[in-house]
Amino acid sequence: GNTIGKRYARTDEIGVPLAITVDNTTSVTVRDRDSKDQIRVEVDEVASVVKEVTDGQSTWADIMWRYPAHTASAAEEEEASET
Repeated sequence: GNTIGKRYARTDEIGVPLAITVDNTTSVTVRDRDSKDQIRVEVDEVASVVKEVTDGQSTWADIMWRYPAHTASAAEEEEASET
């Protein structure tokens, strides 16, 4: 099967600026393509966060200050670098 690291690498290649991964019923991880930084966001806030960044109302750095960082596992990082 496809691992999350390989999926991130594939979306990076085609230029997807923000990737959203559903973690559980209440939160998602949002990943920035350029920095590869990840944040955890409540499901009910994710649409407004993405809109803020894509509309230029906030920078990714602004968003990073407001939400907790989510660290990729070593396995995810290794898989992404292999592709």
